Amino acid sequence: MKKFKKVSILSFLVTALTLSAAFADTLNLPTERLTGKFYAVSDGLIVLDQKGVKKNYIRVENITDSFPDYISYTTSPILGSLESTPCRIVFLDTWVVKFKLPNSSTIEIPRYRVKDLEINIIK
Repeated sequence: MKKFKKVSILSFLVTALTLSAAFADTLNLPTERLTGKFYAVSDGLIVLDQKGVKKNYIRVENITDSFPDYISYTTSPILGSLESTPCRIVFLDTWVVKFKLPNSSTIEIPRYRVKDLEINIIK
């Protein structure tokens, strides 16, 4: 019976972490809005996975709007509060998100703590 409880708790935690990372990400283009899951973001290259199809987009740095993106994330892994802020996504992959804030600080957090992510490509 104890073994069953441990397996149940472990499967619940894995499911909870998987579902928390399963929220759709948003890519705002000048002409349309795309939802999917960001596969990678680095040096202006954005790879969006839409139902198994990976699409690549290029973002040119805009001097007038240096923090065009938006992120919501939890401050701690289990019972953290939700923080939302404008930012610039510097790097993103399966495991980590690194972004810059308007006060010039850089934050690196695990990907599973990100609840909402919106990247804007403005021409």
